[in-house]
Amino acid sequence: MITRITTLPQLEALQNSTMIYAVITALVALLLAFLISLIIKYQGGLDKSYIARRIWFIIVGVASCAGFYLYNDLVIKGQIVNAGFKSMFVQTNVTCVGVILGVYVILGILLMFVFRNSKFGSILGKGKE
Repeated sequence: MITRITTLPQLEALQNSTMIYAVITALVALLLAFLISLIIKYQGGLDKSYIARRIWFIIVGVASCAGFYLYNDLVIKGQIVNAGFKSMFVQTNVTCVGVILGVYVILGILLMFVFRNSKFGSILGKGKE
C-alpha cells in the first residue's frame, strides 16, 4: 500500500524515487525492444523485417511512456493530499516521461550503432550486404 503524501519532504522523496523509476522503466523497455528484435526472423530475399523491428521499437517506447504516466497519474497522484503538491508531482511526471523517451531513444540508437550488423542494429535501416 502506498502511504499518503502530506508533507514536502515526503513529496520530494516521491519525486526522487519517481525519477529513478523512470530511468529503470526506460532500461527495461530497451531490453524488451532488444529481445523483440531478436525474435523477429530475417525474411530472406528482399528482407523487410527491419521495418517490423522498427515498428516494435516505437510501440515499446510509446507503451512504456504511456504506462508510466498513467500509473503515476491514476494511482500515485491520488495519494497526494495537498493540491499544490499534486501540481508539483504532475510536473515531475511529465519530466519523467521526457527522461524515459530520452534514455530510450538515445541509448537505443547508440546500441543500434554498436550492434550495426545485428538484428537490433537493422532497425536503423538495411545493413550492408
